[in-house]
Amino acid sequence: MKKQWIALLLTLALALPLCVIPALAQPGPEPPPQAKAEEPRQDAEPSGDAGDSAGDAGEPEAPEAPEETEAPDALPPAGPSSSPIVVRPDGTPEASAGGSTMDDELAFTGEDDFRYLAFEDLRDRVLEGSLTAKMLQESIASIDAMDYTDMYQSLNAQMTSLEAAQMMYAQIPVASEMEGAMQGYIISNLASSYASLSATVSDLASGKLQKDSAAARKQLKNAQDLTVVGAESLYFAILELEQTKGTLQRNLTALDRSLKEMELRYELGQVSALTLEQVRNGRAALQSNLSTLEMNLRRCKLQMQSMIGASLNGSLVLGPLPALSQGLVDSMDYKPDLSEAKTRSYDLFAAKKKLDEADDSYEDTRESYAQNTYNVRSARHTYEAALYEYKMAEQSFEMNFRNAFDSVKDYQQVLNSAQTSLAFQESTYASMELKYRQGNLSRNALLDAEDELTEAKDAVETARRNLFTAYRTYYWAVNYGVMSSGQSGT
Repeated sequence: MKKQWIALLLTLALALPLCVIPALAQPGPEPPPQAKAEEPRQDAEPSGDAGDSAGDAGEPEAPEAPEETEAPDALPPAGPSSSPIVVRPDGTPEASAGGSTMDDELAFTGEDDFRYLAFEDLRDRVLEGSLTAKMLQESIASIDAMDYTDMYQSLNAQMTSLEAAQMMYAQIPVASEMEGAMQGYIISNLASSYASLSATVSDLASGKLQKDSAAARKQLKNAQDLTVVGAESLYFAILELEQTKGTLQRNLTALDRSLKEMELRYELGQVSALTLEQVRNGRAALQSNLSTLEMNLRRCKLQMQSMIGASLNGSLVLGPLPALSQGLVDSMDYKPDLSEAKTRSYDLFAAKKKLDEADDSYEDTRESYAQNTYNVRSARHTYEAALYEYKMAEQSFEMNFRNAFDSVKDYQQVLNSAQTSLAFQESTYASMELKYRQGNLSRNALLDAEDELTEAKDAVETARRNLFTAYRTYYWAVNYGVMSSGQSGT
């Protein structure tokens, strides 16, 4: 028996190479043209460098072609150097903030792994991927599925059955005191159920139940909008952190240049060891700040991935913000836009609903009690408190809306100032570059001038982001009645 097992194992050992060799010799299928093209690394930071590209992880490497070209469907790099995404692809000017189609013309990028996220896709991705948004949508669908006519008929049928049951129990003869108590208990419960159903039918007939359902739906829809607004605020925060990361990296590079210079001067005896150690400690502190920022950036990206229903790997590249046309800014009209925003605000709606309920309660109390009783006085004070609460909510909304309106105008002039400064820095750098080529300027001085030019470019990008963020706050207020202070520019 042992010899048979040994023979079987030898046979298998000889047969396996025969199966493997033809498989290795058979050429694989020719990859499509786009598979040969080099794709950008999707887990890299949005720096826009051409050198940070690689194939998808886990895929077999395609044979090297003599000349590799960029794939036509390669992802656009995120960063200030990329071309802006226009709000209206057809180029037609928007009439006003209320008529803007910044959400209506959003197009999905088609990235299944969600490692690249464009701002135009954000709203759809949140509504489709966020568990909170899905829960709210199902709750809204539950309200929409209610059939009040069928409910009215069903409740009437139940009331008829309860009334018949009451009559039937009332006609049953009682033989003992215990049976009488039991009969009375059952009839009392039936009467209580009948009264409850009767009140619901009255609310249906008067429209109160429909109004309550509409109010609940409006509240759920407002919570859904706030979820999207929160995702937009997180999007802006990630872009700001990425820009800050680039600034810290440039500062670290500049500090490395200074450190080399200090080390050389220390060797020449021009600086003390304490001065050199201070520079080294400053570099270590800057490196620590950069590491902390990268951790916070990863946390924000993980949170964003959870909001869009993507895998939580912390690898996410955000696209640049859409370009904000000057026509949208010029079309802002405070009074009509404020009136439109107030009609859409859930906060004002809820405050007005509470005021109306307090008013109804006050009127009912006045009809039920004498004018001088404590019941009437208490109901009147409750109504006045609700009135002041509504006025306070209205005043707060108007103040926040005015701040949003003024912020857009202010960030517009800040952007113009930053662009003027950038033009000056560009001309300054050009002159210093000429001096460097002529040998009249050191390389470190030229690199310092380049850093100043990059800082001027970052200032322009910051101003653009703040302007866009401020306009989105205004946009959400006008079109959805959502006023969120967390969406203001920084």
